[in-house]
Amino acid sequence: MGFSKPDLTLAASAIASSIREIQSPYNDGWTSASCKRELYLLKSWLDDEYKKLPKFFDFEEDQWEKERLIEILKKE
Repeated sequence: MGFSKPDLTLAASAIASSIREIQSPYNDGWTSASCKRELYLLKSWLDDEYKKLPKFFDFEEDQWEKERLIEILKKE
């Protein structure tokens, strides 16, 4: 059958939903803190796993990091 690229739309939607819950003024601190902790654990896991991935020089991965840094600096 071949490769089928995973659709990360559901993951992005779940994360966005969690962020809305964290920012909601209707949630108490316990609920918001619990959701934020889950996001932190997800971020940490993703950072750890990403470091294990092979480097693809043909795809200019260093350029991705530079573009991200420029985006961050523009926001400040």
